[in-house]
Amino acid sequence: MTPIPRLQCYILDTGHCLAHEYLLIQGGARTTVACHSIVALLRHPEWGWLLWDAGYAPHMLTATARFPYSLYRLATPLRLRPELAAAAQLPRYGLTPADIRAIVISHFHADHLAGLADFPTSRFIALREAYANIAGRTGLAALIKGFVPALLPADFLSRATLLGELTGAPIAELGPTYDLFGDQSARLVRLPGHARGQLGLLANTERGRILFVADSCWLARSVHEGRPPSRLTNFIVDDAAALYDTLAALSRFAEANPDVLIVPSHCPETFAREKEPAL
Repeated sequence: MTPIPRLQCYILDTGHCLAHEYLLIQGGARTTVACHSIVALLRHPEWGWLLWDAGYAPHMLTATARFPYSLYRLATPLRLRPELAAAAQLPRYGLTPADIRAIVISHFHADHLAGLADFPTSRFIALREAYANIAGRTGLAALIKGFVPALLPADFLSRATLLGELTGAPIAELGPTYDLFGDQSARLVRLPGHARGQLGLLANTERGRILFVADSCWLARSVHEGRPPSRLTNFIVDDAAALYDTLAALSRFAEANPDVLIVPSHCPETFAREKEPAL
């Protein structure tokens, strides 16, 4: 039996916004926490380099400078530094944006898209239904979906692979997958609820198996303690019932697979433990 390849994996900080913990998890404290937007820089031994999400970048500030997109900043105050953009961090790994062959987009919220413009030759991979949910939206119609149109490259569709139904071998508790490289080293899975067409990524890496769950929850404690976000956030998610179902499925998966590291995109505790050393 051929062993499953292991990917190099670097978890990068691209900046953070501020949020109240009691909104992030039921029973949370009334304190303000830094929710970093992480991306994963991954290298397949044969295929090469890819990114899981694009994170924050300076484009976020220009794209949200005017109404109505300035409301995004009011809801999630931003703390960004140019040197933390994913593209700006590549030289420390001997890379340039041209070395990133593809970017997997977990979902189309602004804090996962802002760095896309820094990668003019990369392919994009996302779910078709995720793109359809935001395509053509502008103004408040876009903002209610967490989408800022200016962050999406003008040639997005010409570089995008938009996936339909996932039909690959299922992951217990999580359902059918899409095998990125055909060798089980990186498998995409649907994680509905927070955003339409949200994806997760189960990666077999040199630091162990990691399940990147995007914004299925904001704190890893939600998975391990079965504590969803505040019900107040039901008004800003795509499908609250699906979010609770996804969180329950992740909890069952985590219990059955204690060796797998669960990585939400914004969890402060996971960020502090797993990120690469600060620039």
